Amino acid sequence: DPDGSLHIQRMDEAGIEKAALLHIDFGVLFGEAAMTIEEQNKHVSEVVRKNPDRFLWFCGVDPRRKEAADLAEKCITRWGAGGIKLYPTTGFLPADKECYPLYEVATAQKVPVYFHMGPEAPPYKNEGNGHVAPLLRVLVDFPDLTVIVAHFGYEYWRDLIALGKLRDNVMCDFCAWQRIAQQNYGMFCHVLRRFLDEFGRDRVMFGTDAPLVEMAMSSKDWVELVRRLPRDAPEGLRFTEEEVAALLDGNARRLLASLPTR
Repeated sequence: DPDGSLHIQRMDEAGIEKAALLHIDFGVLFGEAAMTIEEQNKHVSEVVRKNPDRFLWFCGVDPRRKEAADLAEKCITRWGAGGIKLYPTTGFLPADKECYPLYEVATAQKVPVYFHMGPEAPPYKNEGNGHVAPLLRVLVDFPDLTVIVAHFGYEYWRDLIALGKLRDNVMCDFCAWQRIAQQNYGMFCHVLRRFLDEFGRDRVMFGTDAPLVEMAMSSKDWVELVRRLPRDAPEGLRFTEEEVAALLDGNARRLLASLPTR
């Protein structure tokens, strides 16, 4: 899907107005691709430039690259990236000092840093790389930086709730929870309810992780599942229409409105 047209089709079917494209730098872990990491990011920026009403994007650059901070700044200031996407399980920890120049760029440019969080199978690294705990150091050292944690941190969701109670400059999404919602709807509702009550209902966002998770559930069905929470939630759990509106639209829209216009 080099021009994003198939993704736009999925969005249209699901009634999704705008999506964030999160580029990931896998080159250090898996070996370099034919396109350089700069060329990859430039390509994503061109897709977004041609579809500004449907997409925004986060640049992806591994902090272990010597040019990481310079490339991130270029992506943001020249190519319109709305933030930086980091994938710690490729082999680094969020609190590693080599990451700090990227946080400095994000803070200076007033854009968030989006983290993939959660354990993964080899060859990904699971020596604390995907755990949310190292983020506390980042949030303390960069109090003006907005951090977004993807996937509720998967198995580390309880720790993410604890982190959210300590710092208010962290947000999260529940993308890629489709299979959990299918297999154990009650658990999904329980976890989501806890995030709204304890982490903060204004800091939780919907996400799909499409196209990867389309094999488990279509984006259309995922949107509908969330929309129906006020009607379908198990006994003892209650969701309001206002909460669903914030999850699907309001919280992300507010974050988007806070990004600098370039």
